[in-house]
Formats: sequence, C-alpha cells, structure tokens
Amino acid sequence: MKKITMMAAIAAAMAATAQPVTPETGVANDHTGTAGGATGVVFVPRSAETGYGYDDGVTVIGFTFLPWAAPNSSWDVTGVRMNLGWGAYRDTAAFDFGVFSASRSASGLFVNVFGNYTASGAAGWQTGLVNVVGDQMRGLQVGLVNYAERLSGVQIGLLNFARSQHFFPIINIAW
Repeated sequence: MKKITMMAAIAAAMAATAQPVTPETGVANDHTGTAGGATGVVFVPRSAETGYGYDDGVTVIGFTFLPWAAPNSSWDVTGVRMNLGWGAYRDTAAFDFGVFSASRSASGLFVNVFGNYTASGAAGWQTGLVNVVGDQMRGLQVGLVNYAERLSGVQIGLLNFARSQHFFPIINIAW
C-alpha cells in the first residue's frame, strides 16, 4: 500500500509541474528506442519561421523524390535543387530543375516540366507548362500559362496573367 501511495504522490507532483505543450510554445516529438527499449517524449520549441519543432537550415543542394525532400523541406536552398516529382522547399535561390517546383519565395533559374509555384515573390526566370507567382514576379516567365499577382518583366505563353495589371496572350510586358 505504501508503494501505491508513493507512486500516486510522485505522479501527482509530476502532473502539477508539467508544462503543457501548446501550438504557441512547442511541439512534442515521440522518440522510440530500440526494440523493447524505452519511449520518451521530448519537448522541442517551435521555430519562429516554420512553426515546426525542427531546426531551420540552409543547404547548397536540395533533392526531392516525389514528396520526400533531402535534407528537409523546411530548409532554404541556395545552390542547386533537383525535383523528381513535387519539389517543395521554404525559400530557394538556386538553379532549380525537374518535374515541379514549389517555394515560399524564389530567385534564380527555374526549369521544370510541369511548372513552378511561388507563394510570395519571385525573381529570375521560370520555365514550365504552368508558372504561378502569388505576389511580385520580377523577370521572365515562359510557359503555356503564366500568372503573377504583379509583374515587373515579361511573360511569354498562350495565356499570360498579371492580375493587378492586365492579361495578354502570347507576350505580356509590364514594368
């Protein structure tokens, strides 16, 4: 009985001092040991940029195969990025080539078969069937369909949209 009372007291003390993990404070990561080994939960503070409990980083070479990214899709790529499938990284300043590319912001040369998607601003050259920039595009877009919220450059394709300015087929120029 003494043992049960002592364990209950320890459990109550641990519960009273436990810090709750909330979306604002961090992420709980489950780490399992070897087969039959101990399992522990590690508290990892959230990153300010991504909101995940992993270190944000920068890599010179990024590689994606289908949805898997190496080293980590929450990193920035500043160098060369190859996409065999859906290639998504946080920010990209690189030569980017492959099947499809996605970034929060992008600058450089992007040559992808199916296209390029940039959530915010892009600068440089995008080539693919469909190229989409969610904010300011500075440079050249070449594809079947090109879209930019705002354009400072040239779009060459069958359908070219600069939402805040105008639409022109074949060639769209705005400064």
